[in-house]
Amino acid sequence: MKKTLFVIGTICLCMLSSLIIPHTSFAEKNLEDIQKERKDIKENLSATEKEVTTILTEIKEMNEEIEEYNATLKANKKAIKEVEKEIESVEDEIDALEKKIEERFEILKERAQSYQTNGGDVGYLEVILGAKDFNEFISRLTAITKITDADAELIKEQEKDKEKVEKKLEELEGLKKELKAIEANIVEQKEISLHKKEALEEKQTELKDKVAKLEIKDEELASLEDKILGEMAAPISGGTSFAVQTVDGGGALGWPTQGGYISSHMGERWGKMHKGIDIARTDRSTSPPIFAADDGTVETAGFNNGGYGNMVIINHGNGLKTLYAHMSSINVRSGQTVSRGQQIGVMGETGDSQGIHLHFEVHLNGALQNPVSYLR
Repeated sequence: MKKTLFVIGTICLCMLSSLIIPHTSFAEKNLEDIQKERKDIKENLSATEKEVTTILTEIKEMNEEIEEYNATLKANKKAIKEVEKEIESVEDEIDALEKKIEERFEILKERAQSYQTNGGDVGYLEVILGAKDFNEFISRLTAITKITDADAELIKEQEKDKEKVEKKLEELEGLKKELKAIEANIVEQKEISLHKKEALEEKQTELKDKVAKLEIKDEELASLEDKILGEMAAPISGGTSFAVQTVDGGGALGWPTQGGYISSHMGERWGKMHKGIDIARTDRSTSPPIFAADDGTVETAGFNNGGYGNMVIINHGNGLKTLYAHMSSINVRSGQTVSRGQQIGVMGETGDSQGIHLHFEVHLNGALQNPVSYLR
């Protein structure tokens, strides 16, 4: 009878195991898949946000470039107005010279006609015949000739002045044409910059939409992750709980945080070696303190660029060291002596982390150890 009961009990235990173990394995597998997907999303988010930052920098540079074009256009327009004003002044000067030249030509023409028609201009004859003697007559006649020659010479000088002014006008017109060409080129370059800016702003909008969608997806996965973790932490029918609040591995190290459970064990994970265990929070609304697993000296305390984020390494002597990673803050410094159970930081998600948790490693004489074997 006892033998029969033993056999039945064994069969029931096997059946129970076949129901429980697959459930846990399936949950852990789903959890790992979700955490991997969240990791990919965070990497994608990080890359996209960097791209957005780059685009914002480029947009800023485009704005500065456009402002420079506007300033140059303003200065160029001012220069064109000054040249146009000078052109007007030179044109007025040319008009005045042409008028004077025309007037002097008219005077000379009248004098010539008077000599030809009347045998001499009355005014000139009066000047000449009014001489008292021959010497005065000669002097007056010479003076009149000089005056006539002077008129002709003055006209020549005015013609030369006109040529100079016309040359200056030609130069100013050339300068105006050059300034107009510069203005057209600046306007063209400004339009190119504006189009580039518009394209960058469109790209920025696309990337922001992408970030928003990734964040929504990450929130959905985080909610699903919480649900799975809750299921793993909750007792399964029969009162058996697979949530590890503490682990008694028969070793010499204390549990390194307040509450919590192992969410990921040491071993192969996502195609590479997971060097320690991950301890997740029991209450996901808090960030639990991190404790020294035993007495020792802080060997390292600071940010690690290799993926650990804020990290502390404690040397416990006899070749034994413990590593605490992803903390949101650190309460100790290198060289400091710490006691077992002393707070050394706060649980976080710095570095290469998917959600708030503690990554805990144990090293003995430089070789990785399974932390579960050392915890009690």
